[in-house]
Amino acid sequence: MIPIIFGISGTKLTQEELDLFKVHQVAGFILFSRNVESRGQVIELTNMLKGLYSEREVPIFVDQEGGRVARIKPPIAARLYPSAEHFSNIYNDDRLRAKLELKANYIQLMSELKELGIDSPCAPVCDLSFEGASDVIGDRSFGRTPEKVIDLCKSVIAGIQRCDGLPFIKHIPGHGRSIVDSHFDLPIITATLEELEATDFKVFKELALEKVWAMTAHIVYTSIDPDLPATTSKRVIDYIRNNIGFKGNLVSDDLGMYALHGDVGKKRSTLKKVIALAEGNLEWRKDYSESLKNLFDIETVQATNLAIIELCKKKLAESKIEFLASLAKITRMSLDAGCDLALHCSGDIDEMRTICNIK
Repeated sequence: MIPIIFGISGTKLTQEELDLFKVHQVAGFILFSRNVESRGQVIELTNMLKGLYSEREVPIFVDQEGGRVARIKPPIAARLYPSAEHFSNIYNDDRLRAKLELKANYIQLMSELKELGIDSPCAPVCDLSFEGASDVIGDRSFGRTPEKVIDLCKSVIAGIQRCDGLPFIKHIPGHGRSIVDSHFDLPIITATLEELEATDFKVFKELALEKVWAMTAHIVYTSIDPDLPATTSKRVIDYIRNNIGFKGNLVSDDLGMYALHGDVGKKRSTLKKVIALAEGNLEWRKDYSESLKNLFDIETVQATNLAIIELCKKKLAESKIEFLASLAKITRMSLDAGCDLALHCSGDIDEMRTICNIK
């Protein structure tokens, strides 16, 4: 078995995926909205995935935190589950009510996932909320104080475990301070170790005693390792194991996130941001014209949205070989650093083949 959790491309396995997973036994799978069409289809898909390796359990994950992070929505899900912020607000007035309602919320949520053949909602988010930080965490956080977040996260864990689900604390050792989104840029946290141990890290240290899995943060913590993000840093992984005391399965966040990929990551991040803005007919020139000048000539930067979309897609395609090389390198680095498993979410068959063939 290779220590990878993969996303797949669609609502059922393609022949290429089936062939790949037969040759390379992978650890498990994660589902996204692109994999969800109907209740019956999801059950058929999870049965197929679990049946690939009949001699062992094949865990299946989905990001189903509630709020804006919900890959499965009504009518397949019974309801749109509330965000962490919803329960945080209740907690301010009535702690016991918040904890009871939160536990009940995750009992229902996890019960539904189990019926669909899914083992974990990839929750709870254990990151603190910080004013002025990127909204990539935002209302996914249970609050600004370690004590509050610990208290509420324990209710989530209890609800998930009540249904024999797998709690998945993230993003260890703490993502809340980031002022950029690690899907696109590399966050660098310069807070002192003492400050982090009293806040962000304290949450994970308290929850490390639970029988949970954990997902790493693609963040540089300069007080531990000034050069590498946690996912690929042996220093940070050793700190998570020895100082925070986490002994469970440690999984990388998505290896395709551009925070991990240096210059090629910056290039692809810029191109995808511009494509998204141009496709929405939104203004992109002010923020990205200087970056694009490094990729295109000045006249191109003045092109219409339609033309820029096509040019950016062409540049993305041209950078794929470079990105695949980086992906192989980062996968190896994350496992060598001490991650038990690596997560790859895009469902891109070329990327999956590259990862399966790392040495």
